[in-house]
Amino acid sequence: MEEKKVLIICKEGLLSEIISYTLKKLSCTVEIVDNPKDGVNKAKNENYPIIVIGNNNGTIVKHKLAEIIYNKSIGRPNIVIFKEQGEIIPKAHYLKILDRPTFYKTFIEILQKESPTIRDIYSSEEASLSNFIKIPNFKKTDVASFFKNLKGNIKFHIRNEGDEVLGFTMGADIFILKSSLDNIYDILALKNTEIATEPLSLNEFLSLTLDTKTFKLNFRDFIVNCINNINNKEELLSMLPDKKSMVTLKAPVYIVKQIDLINNNINIEKLHSNPNITIEELTKEGNDLEKVKAVVCMYLLNMIDIEKSIESKKYDVKIKKSFLKKIIDKIRGL
Repeated sequence: MEEKKVLIICKEGLLSEIISYTLKKLSCTVEIVDNPKDGVNKAKNENYPIIVIGNNNGTIVKHKLAEIIYNKSIGRPNIVIFKEQGEIIPKAHYLKILDRPTFYKTFIEILQKESPTIRDIYSSEEASLSNFIKIPNFKKTDVASFFKNLKGNIKFHIRNEGDEVLGFTMGADIFILKSSLDNIYDILALKNTEIATEPLSLNEFLSLTLDTKTFKLNFRDFIVNCINNINNKEELLSMLPDKKSMVTLKAPVYIVKQIDLINNNINIEKLHSNPNITIEELTKEGNDLEKVKAVVCMYLLNMIDIEKSIESKKYDVKIKKSFLKKIIDKIRGL
C-alpha cells in the first residue's frame, strides 16, 4: 500500500503523538508542526491528502486556517479539525470535524497525583513581548487620534508614566496582548501617551501565540465600548475639533444606523440631508452627553467629516473652508 502523507498542525505534544501513532498504523507518513505559518508553507509545497488541525500556536480560528490551507494547497486535502467543547466550526465539503479527545487527561491527572513533578504538557508558555515591536520608535500621540487614523494591520505599544498596552489590529478586529489597565475600555482616557507602531504581516499573525484569555473584539465595537465608558462631557469634546465646526455624514446611512449609541441619539436622516449643521447644533438637544458620545463615535470611526466653517456676521451664513477655497479659485481663474 502506498503511504499517504499527513500533516498535523497542533501544539499539544501528546495529542499529536496519539494521532501520529494511529495514522502510522494506517500506513501514513506524518509530519507535525505547531504553528499555522509552517502549516500553510508546507501545504503550498507538498501534497498532503490529509491535514489535521488542533490547538496551535496561532491566532487564526481553525476553520479560517482550514480555508486558507485548502485554497493554497497543491492538492485538495481532506482537513480534519479537532474542536473544543462549545467551539463552533462551520461546515464545508472538505472538512471533517471531530471532538477533541480528552481521555488522556485522566491519565495525566492520575500521574500528577502520584508524582507531582510530572510535566504538565498543556501549560502554554507565556509569549515574550519584549521584542513585540522590533524598532520601537515612540511618538507623543493621544490615543483617540491614534485610533481614528489607524489603517491596516498594525502592532502598537501605548504607554505613559503609569500604564502600558500592547496589541494589534488584524482585519476588522483588535487584539490586546498585554494591559496594565483594570478596564481596557479606559484606554481613551489615558493622558500624555507615547505610541510606537509597526505593520503586522499575515505570516506573523499566523505564527503569534494566543490563548482563549487574549482580549479580542471587533474594532468598531471596541471603540463604541470605550466611548460609552466615558461620562465626562468635556473629556469627550476634547476629542473633537471646535464645536462651531461643520459635520458632514460620509458613511452610508444604513451602516451608521447599525450602532445603537448613534442611532438612538442622532437623527441620521437629518444629518444626511443637512450638510451645514455644526457639532454644537448636533449635540445641544435632549441628552447632550449621549449625543456627544454619538458624535465622538462617528468621528473616531471616520463616519463623518468635520470641517471648520467661516461665519459671516452680516448675513449669518456658514461656509465650509474647502467650499470657500473653491469659490476663490474660480474667481481667480476668471
